[in-house]
Amino acid sequence: MTDPAPAPQPLFDTHPRFLALSPGSLVFENRFVVRFLNKLEPEVPAKADYLHARDFLRAYAGWETTYKAYRIQVERLLLWRWLKQGGSVLKLTREDAEAFLGFSREPDMEWVGQAVRRRFIAGEEPGELVPNPQWRPYEILGSKAARKLADETGMPRQAPERYKVTASSLKQAFTICCSFYDFLVGQDRLLDNPFRAIEEPGRFFETRAPSIEGKVLNPLQWAFVIETAEWMAQQDPERHERTLFVVATLFSLYLRISELAGRPDWHPTMQAFQQDSAGAWWYVTVGKGGKERRISVSSELLGYLKRYRLSRKLTPLPQPGENVPLLLKLDGRGGLTDRQIRNIVQKCFDSAVRRMQAEGRGEREVSSLRAASTYWLRHTSASYDAPHRPLRNLQVDLGHAKASTTHETYYGGVAAERTPTGRPRRVKRR
Repeated sequence: MTDPAPAPQPLFDTHPRFLALSPGSLVFENRFVVRFLNKLEPEVPAKADYLHARDFLRAYAGWETTYKAYRIQVERLLLWRWLKQGGSVLKLTREDAEAFLGFSREPDMEWVGQAVRRRFIAGEEPGELVPNPQWRPYEILGSKAARKLADETGMPRQAPERYKVTASSLKQAFTICCSFYDFLVGQDRLLDNPFRAIEEPGRFFETRAPSIEGKVLNPLQWAFVIETAEWMAQQDPERHERTLFVVATLFSLYLRISELAGRPDWHPTMQAFQQDSAGAWWYVTVGKGGKERRISVSSELLGYLKRYRLSRKLTPLPQPGENVPLLLKLDGRGGLTDRQIRNIVQKCFDSAVRRMQAEGRGEREVSSLRAASTYWLRHTSASYDAPHRPLRNLQVDLGHAKASTTHETYYGGVAAERTPTGRPRRVKRR
């Protein structure tokens, strides 16, 4: 009787543990990963495939966020190829590549589960890490608002009935798999890239601008968020003047988190704020594709910058050549990670929700703020400003390569009508 195929399990752990592995060998590998690979041999050359994938991930491991994104897609490809097709990733054809994209769009429900915080958890032996049995290659996150409401009330989380994949996720899968096979070709492991052989790959995912519908704070919610950040700063300046500055800066400058946290080749200092010969202030950042861009700084944000700098015992405004880290950890060390910035913003959102509830605001007014993420600050600010700024100016500040993306996202129908407020960030609460 043939043994059943093993169930999918995680292959790659956290960024720090991945970097600690020995290049070219499995000597420091998690023994449960090695055991899993051994189960597939000799029918499938899983160890060789695994090492090729690990070499590829190491080439992109300079930044934790990039590593995580690449890990997800490459791991899915390996597991699908081994367990669903019983073959090596080096033998993938164009038809196989198309089949994988199709599977990623509608995976078997046995491969789908609730998101888990840890891929590997503590085992019975001291220091041992075993695969989390709740982990699955594909995740159902469900509504963030529903998850947070369940956590607030102590009620169990309701799992969505079926897996839904976004067009951007499928596009990311295609792009990363293309990069993986370009890497293999460059290493002389293959002659051709099966993903690049796919004709009209766009049929697997949409190419229109992403919708921001439902991802924008209304003026009342934003008023609560910024006032909450100011209140937190008053209560605990040492900790939360930074919170206020982070929230105000992400909002006012339409920043992606990496444009505030930094990138492998760029770490923001106070020099990121620069004054030109005409007296105007700019924030100089490195965005997608390593491209530098200058974002106009409003007088309102300058006020928050002065406040933040004074809390750090600096002059009110940056001086030329001031090579001081823009953000500091609470222990005084420079630099914050993407995750740390998300946590700072999330704590502010959570506090704003509690303040809204304390004022007797109804669930309808509170629920969408409960669902908000850091990226909503960018969408909210751009939506507020679109009716009052020329398209070209907003496009440049957002860092969009095409004006059509800015227009479709922020100037189409509902987006342009969403708010009457414009640059003033206060609304009168009734």
